[in-house]
Amino acid sequence: MKTRAIVFPQPGRAVVDELSIPEMQGDDVLIEVEYTAVSPGTERWCLTGTLTIPGEAPLAFPHVPGYQAAGIVRDVGRGVKDLKPGNRVFSRNCRSPEDFKGSWWGGHVGLHVAARAAVIPLPDSVSTREASGLLLAQVGYNGASKPPLQTGDAAVVIGEGLVGQYAAQVLRHRGARVIVSGLVPDRLAAAARHSADEVFDASRGDLSAFVRERFPKGVAIALDTASTAGTVRACADLLAYGGHLVMNGFYPPSESAVDWHWLRTKELTLHCPNSRTRERLEATLALIAEGGLEVEELVTHEFALSEAPRAYEMLLDPAARSLGMVIRWKE
Repeated sequence: MKTRAIVFPQPGRAVVDELSIPEMQGDDVLIEVEYTAVSPGTERWCLTGTLTIPGEAPLAFPHVPGYQAAGIVRDVGRGVKDLKPGNRVFSRNCRSPEDFKGSWWGGHVGLHVAARAAVIPLPDSVSTREASGLLLAQVGYNGASKPPLQTGDAAVVIGEGLVGQYAAQVLRHRGARVIVSGLVPDRLAAAARHSADEVFDASRGDLSAFVRERFPKGVAIALDTASTAGTVRACADLLAYGGHLVMNGFYPPSESAVDWHWLRTKELTLHCPNSRTRERLEATLALIAEGGLEVEELVTHEFALSEAPRAYEMLLDPAARSLGMVIRWKE
Protein backbone atom coordinates (compact mmCIF):
# COMPACT_ATOMS: atom_id res chain seq x y z
CA MET A 1 0.00 0.00 0.00
CA LYS A 2 1.20 3.51 -0.82
CA THR A 3 0.63 6.77 1.02
CA ARG A 4 1.85 10.34 0.94
CA ALA A 5 4.51 11.47 3.37
CA ILE A 6 6.69 14.45 4.14
CA VAL A 7 10.31 13.60 3.38
CA PHE A 8 13.60 15.41 3.91
CA PRO A 9 15.59 14.06 0.91
CA GLN A 10 18.67 16.04 1.89
CA PRO A 11 19.59 18.67 4.51
CA GLY A 12 17.56 21.85 4.18
CA ARG A 13 14.90 20.49 1.82
CA ALA A 14 11.38 19.14 2.48
CA VAL A 15 9.10 17.53 -0.12
CA VAL A 16 5.84 15.60 -0.25
CA ASP A 17 6.43 12.14 -1.69
CA GLU A 18 4.67 8.80 -2.06
CA LEU A 19 6.01 5.92 0.02
CA SER A 20 5.12 2.36 0.93
CA ILE A 21 3.67 1.44 4.30
CA PRO A 22 4.05 -1.97 5.96
CA GLU A 23 1.41 -4.67 5.92
CA MET A 24 -0.90 -4.78 8.92
CA GLN A 25 -0.35 -7.37 11.64
CA GLY A 26 -2.93 -8.81 14.02
CA ASP A 27 -2.44 -6.19 16.71
CA ASP A 28 -2.17 -3.22 14.33
CA VAL A 29 -4.47 -0.31 13.61
CA LEU A 30 -4.69 1.48 10.25
CA ILE A 31 -5.26 5.22 10.71
CA GLU A 32 -6.15 7.80 8.09
CA VAL A 33 -4.35 10.89 9.35
CA GLU A 34 -6.23 14.19 9.38
CA TYR A 35 -3.63 16.44 11.04
CA THR A 36 0.00 16.24 12.03
CA ALA A 37 1.75 18.80 14.20
CA VAL A 38 5.28 20.09 13.65
CA SER A 39 7.72 19.93 16.54
CA PRO A 40 9.64 23.11 15.67
CA GLY A 41 12.94 22.66 17.48
CA THR A 42 13.44 18.94 16.89
CA GLU A 43 12.29 19.02 13.27
CA ARG A 44 14.53 22.00 12.54
CA TRP A 45 17.50 19.98 13.81
CA CYS A 46 16.40 17.02 11.68
CA LEU A 47 15.89 19.19 8.60
CA THR A 48 19.35 20.74 8.90
CA GLY A 49 21.05 17.45 9.75
CA THR A 50 22.33 18.84 13.05
CA LEU A 51 20.46 16.58 15.48
CA THR A 52 23.05 15.09 17.82
CA ILE A 53 22.06 12.34 20.24
CA PRO A 54 24.97 10.97 22.30
CA GLY A 55 25.61 7.31 21.51
CA GLU A 56 23.56 7.35 18.29
CA ALA A 57 24.64 7.64 14.68
CA PRO A 58 23.97 10.91 12.84
CA LEU A 59 20.56 11.21 11.20
CA ALA A 60 20.54 9.60 7.74
CA PHE A 61 18.88 11.12 4.66
CA PRO A 62 16.33 10.71 3.27
CA HIS A 63 14.47 11.21 6.52
CA VAL A 64 10.74 10.92 7.28
CA PRO A 65 10.16 13.30 10.21
CA GLY A 66 7.52 13.80 12.85
CA TYR A 67 6.08 12.08 15.88
CA GLN A 68 2.57 13.42 16.44
CA ALA A 69 -0.56 12.83 14.38
CA ALA A 70 -4.29 12.37 14.82
CA GLY A 71 -6.93 10.87 12.59
CA ILE A 72 -9.60 8.24 11.99
CA VAL A 73 -9.31 4.47 12.39
CA ARG A 74 -9.99 2.79 9.02
CA ASP A 75 -9.16 -0.84 9.85
CA VAL A 76 -8.00 -2.98 12.75
CA GLY A 77 -6.15 -6.29 13.02
CA ARG A 78 -7.93 -9.39 14.19
CA GLY A 79 -6.42 -9.07 17.66
CA VAL A 80 -7.77 -5.55 18.24
CA LYS A 81 -11.09 -5.67 20.07
CA ASP A 82 -11.44 -2.22 21.67
CA LEU A 83 -11.12 0.02 18.58
CA LYS A 84 -13.20 0.04 15.42
CA PRO A 85 -13.33 1.95 12.14
CA GLY A 86 -14.53 5.50 12.68
CA ASN A 87 -12.86 5.98 16.08
CA ARG A 88 -10.69 9.09 16.40
CA VAL A 89 -7.20 8.52 17.78
CA PHE A 90 -3.76 9.98 18.40
CA SER A 91 -0.87 8.12 16.80
CA ARG A 92 2.81 8.85 17.25
CA ASN A 93 3.97 7.36 13.96
CA CYS A 94 3.62 4.79 11.23
CA ARG A 95 5.83 1.72 11.48
CA SER A 96 8.71 1.79 9.02
CA PRO A 97 8.35 -0.17 5.76
CA GLU A 98 11.09 -2.68 5.05
CA ASP A 99 12.04 -1.11 1.72
CA PHE A 100 12.75 2.39 3.06
CA LYS A 101 16.40 3.40 2.90
CA GLY A 102 17.21 6.26 5.25
CA SER A 103 15.98 7.23 8.71
CA TRP A 104 12.33 6.93 9.66
CA TRP A 105 10.44 8.62 12.46
CA GLY A 106 7.21 8.35 10.50
CA GLY A 107 4.87 10.90 12.03
CA HIS A 108 4.16 12.97 8.92
CA VAL A 109 2.68 10.06 6.99
CA GLY A 110 -0.86 9.99 5.57
CA LEU A 111 -1.69 6.43 6.62
CA HIS A 112 -0.34 5.06 9.88
CA VAL A 113 0.10 1.37 10.51
CA ALA A 114 0.63 1.40 14.26
CA ALA A 115 0.47 -1.10 17.11
CA ARG A 116 -2.72 -0.81 19.14
CA ALA A 117 -0.62 -0.23 22.29
CA ALA A 118 0.75 2.97 20.75
CA VAL A 119 -2.63 4.43 19.76
CA ILE A 120 -4.69 6.61 22.13
CA PRO A 121 -8.45 7.13 21.65
CA LEU A 122 -9.64 10.74 21.73
CA PRO A 123 -12.47 12.11 23.87
CA ASP A 124 -15.30 13.87 22.08
CA SER A 125 -14.24 17.25 23.48
CA VAL A 126 -10.79 17.17 21.78
CA SER A 127 -10.59 17.63 18.01
CA THR A 128 -8.13 15.74 15.83
CA ARG A 129 -6.48 19.06 14.96
CA GLU A 130 -5.98 19.84 18.64
CA ALA A 131 -4.86 16.30 19.48
CA SER A 132 -2.18 16.32 16.78
CA GLY A 133 0.09 18.31 19.12
CA LEU A 134 -0.32 15.92 22.06
CA LEU A 135 3.23 14.61 22.35
CA LEU A 136 4.87 18.02 22.56
CA ALA A 137 2.21 19.15 25.02
CA GLN A 138 3.17 16.12 27.08
CA VAL A 139 6.80 17.29 27.09
CA GLY A 140 5.72 20.51 28.82
CA TYR A 141 3.33 18.60 31.09
CA ASN A 142 6.12 16.22 32.11
CA GLY A 143 8.56 18.96 33.10
CA ALA A 144 5.97 21.05 34.94
CA SER A 145 4.75 18.00 36.88
CA LYS A 146 8.16 17.10 38.33
CA PRO A 147 8.77 19.68 41.10
CA PRO A 148 6.64 19.74 44.25
CA LEU A 149 4.49 22.85 44.40
CA GLN A 150 2.31 24.69 46.89
CA THR A 151 -0.40 27.08 45.80
CA GLY A 152 1.08 30.54 45.36
CA ASP A 153 4.65 29.38 44.74
CA ALA A 154 6.52 31.51 42.21
CA ALA A 155 7.88 29.90 39.06
CA VAL A 156 9.93 31.22 36.15
CA VAL A 157 9.90 29.57 32.71
CA ILE A 158 12.70 30.56 30.32
CA GLY A 159 11.67 30.05 26.71
CA GLU A 160 8.41 31.12 25.07
CA GLY A 161 8.18 28.34 22.48
CA LEU A 162 5.58 25.60 22.62
CA VAL A 163 7.22 23.57 25.40
CA GLY A 164 7.64 26.68 27.54
CA GLN A 165 4.03 27.69 26.95
CA TYR A 166 2.72 24.23 27.85
CA ALA A 167 4.91 23.96 30.93
CA ALA A 168 3.83 27.40 32.12
CA GLN A 169 0.16 26.49 31.68
CA VAL A 170 0.57 23.30 33.71
CA LEU A 171 2.44 25.12 36.48
CA ARG A 172 -0.38 27.68 36.65
CA HIS A 173 -2.95 24.88 36.66
CA ARG A 174 -1.14 23.41 39.67
CA GLY A 175 -1.38 26.74 41.48
CA ALA A 176 1.90 28.53 40.76
CA ARG A 177 2.35 32.20 39.92
CA VAL A 178 4.25 32.04 36.63
CA ILE A 179 6.61 34.40 34.81
CA VAL A 180 7.56 33.47 31.23
CA SER A 181 10.75 35.00 29.83
CA GLY A 182 11.63 35.07 26.13
CA LEU A 183 12.86 37.05 23.17
CA VAL A 184 10.01 37.02 20.62
CA PRO A 185 7.27 39.63 21.21
CA ASP A 186 4.51 37.69 19.42
CA ARG A 187 5.18 34.59 21.49
CA LEU A 188 5.34 36.60 24.70
CA ALA A 189 1.98 38.12 23.80
CA ALA A 190 0.58 34.60 23.39
CA ALA A 191 2.06 33.66 26.77
CA ALA A 192 0.40 36.68 28.37
CA ARG A 193 -2.95 35.57 26.94
CA HIS A 194 -2.76 31.87 27.68
CA SER A 195 0.21 30.74 29.76
CA ALA A 196 1.63 33.24 32.25
CA ASP A 197 0.73 35.70 34.98
CA GLU A 198 3.54 37.97 33.76
CA VAL A 199 5.92 37.96 30.82
CA PHE A 200 9.40 39.41 30.44
CA ASP A 201 11.15 40.41 27.22
CA ALA A 202 14.73 39.29 27.88
CA SER A 203 16.00 41.33 24.91
CA ARG A 204 15.07 44.55 26.70
CA GLY A 205 16.22 44.13 30.27
CA ASP A 206 17.62 42.12 33.17
CA LEU A 207 15.49 39.09 34.04
CA SER A 208 17.21 38.64 37.40
CA ALA A 209 16.37 42.20 38.46
CA PHE A 210 12.78 41.79 37.24
CA VAL A 211 12.32 38.63 39.28
CA ARG A 212 14.15 39.83 42.41
CA GLU A 213 12.00 42.96 42.51
CA ARG A 214 8.96 40.71 42.86
CA PHE A 215 10.50 37.82 44.81
CA PRO A 216 13.55 39.08 46.76
CA LYS A 217 14.42 35.62 48.10
CA GLY A 218 14.09 33.96 44.71
CA VAL A 219 11.48 31.66 43.23
CA ALA A 220 10.52 28.10 44.14
CA ILE A 221 10.74 26.70 40.60
CA ALA A 222 12.78 27.67 37.54
CA LEU A 223 12.18 25.72 34.34
CA ASP A 224 14.41 26.02 31.28
CA THR A 225 13.27 25.21 27.74
CA ALA A 226 15.84 27.32 25.87
CA SER A 227 18.39 24.48 26.01
CA THR A 228 21.57 26.45 26.69
CA ALA A 229 24.05 26.25 29.53
CA GLY A 230 23.58 30.00 30.00
CA THR A 231 19.83 29.80 30.54
CA VAL A 232 20.22 26.84 32.90
CA ARG A 233 22.68 28.93 34.93
CA ALA A 234 20.21 31.83 34.89
CA CYS A 235 17.52 29.52 36.26
CA ALA A 236 19.79 28.39 39.08
CA ASP A 237 20.54 31.99 40.01
CA LEU A 238 16.82 32.87 40.17
CA LEU A 239 15.96 30.10 42.60
CA ALA A 240 15.45 30.47 46.32
CA TYR A 241 17.39 28.27 48.72
CA GLY A 242 16.09 24.71 48.38
CA GLY A 243 14.38 25.48 45.06
CA HIS A 244 13.76 23.19 42.12
CA LEU A 245 15.50 23.47 38.74
CA VAL A 246 13.86 21.75 35.75
CA MET A 247 15.88 21.19 32.57
CA ASN A 248 12.98 20.82 30.14
CA GLY A 249 14.88 21.28 26.88
CA PHE A 250 16.96 19.09 24.60
CA TYR A 251 20.63 19.82 25.34
CA PRO A 252 23.18 19.12 22.58
CA PRO A 253 26.69 18.19 23.74
CA SER A 254 27.91 21.76 23.42
CA GLU A 255 25.27 22.93 25.92
CA SER A 256 24.98 19.93 28.22
CA ALA A 257 27.49 20.82 30.94
CA VAL A 258 26.05 21.61 34.37
CA ASP A 259 28.28 22.93 37.13
CA TRP A 260 27.12 21.08 40.25
CA HIS A 261 28.35 23.99 42.34
CA TRP A 262 25.35 25.99 41.06
CA LEU A 263 23.10 23.41 42.72
CA ARG A 264 25.10 22.66 45.84
CA THR A 265 25.46 26.23 47.10
CA LYS A 266 21.67 26.62 47.48
CA GLU A 267 20.82 22.91 47.93
CA LEU A 268 18.78 22.92 44.74
CA THR A 269 17.02 19.87 43.36
CA LEU A 270 17.58 19.15 39.67
CA HIS A 271 14.88 17.52 37.53
CA CYS A 272 15.72 16.10 34.10
CA PRO A 273 12.45 15.12 32.36
CA ASN A 274 12.73 13.19 29.12
CA SER A 275 10.63 11.62 26.37
CA ARG A 276 7.08 10.36 26.86
CA THR A 277 5.02 7.58 28.40
CA ARG A 278 1.49 6.46 27.58
CA GLU A 279 0.40 7.35 31.12
CA ARG A 280 1.65 10.94 30.70
CA LEU A 281 0.17 11.25 27.22
CA GLU A 282 -3.22 10.19 28.58
CA ALA A 283 -2.92 12.57 31.54
CA THR A 284 -2.03 15.42 29.19
CA LEU A 285 -4.97 14.57 26.94
CA ALA A 286 -7.29 14.58 29.97
CA LEU A 287 -6.02 18.03 30.95
CA ILE A 288 -6.65 19.32 27.42
CA ALA A 289 -10.14 17.81 27.50
CA GLU A 290 -11.05 19.57 30.75
CA GLY A 291 -9.73 22.92 29.51
CA GLY A 292 -6.69 23.07 31.78
CA LEU A 293 -4.21 23.09 28.90
CA GLU A 294 -4.73 25.21 25.78
CA VAL A 295 -3.22 23.76 22.62
CA GLU A 296 -5.47 25.02 19.81
CA GLU A 297 -4.90 28.62 20.88
CA LEU A 298 -1.15 28.32 20.26
CA VAL A 299 -1.49 27.20 16.63
CA THR A 300 -0.46 30.16 14.50
CA HIS A 301 -0.18 28.43 11.10
CA GLU A 302 -2.06 25.67 9.30
CA PHE A 303 -0.79 24.30 5.99
CA ALA A 304 -2.44 22.00 3.49
CA LEU A 305 -0.23 18.99 2.77
CA SER A 306 0.68 20.43 -0.63
CA GLU A 307 2.00 23.53 1.15
CA ALA A 308 4.03 21.58 3.74
CA PRO A 309 7.42 22.49 2.23
CA ARG A 310 6.61 26.13 3.01
CA ALA A 311 6.18 25.25 6.68
CA TYR A 312 9.75 23.98 6.77
CA GLU A 313 11.00 27.07 4.96
CA MET A 314 9.50 29.03 7.85
CA LEU A 315 11.36 26.82 10.33
CA LEU A 316 14.62 27.89 8.72
CA ASP A 317 13.72 31.59 8.63
CA PRO A 318 14.73 33.41 11.84
CA ALA A 319 12.33 36.24 10.97
CA ALA A 320 9.28 33.98 10.59
CA ARG A 321 6.63 34.58 13.22
CA SER A 322 5.29 31.13 14.01
CA LEU A 323 4.51 29.14 17.13
CA GLY A 324 2.30 26.09 16.66
CA MET A 325 2.20 24.67 13.10
CA VAL A 326 -0.11 21.93 11.84
CA ILE A 327 -0.37 20.10 8.52
CA ARG A 328 -3.86 19.33 7.16
CA TRP A 329 -3.83 16.03 5.25
CA LYS A 330 -7.31 16.23 3.72
CA GLU A 331 -6.99 18.69 0.85
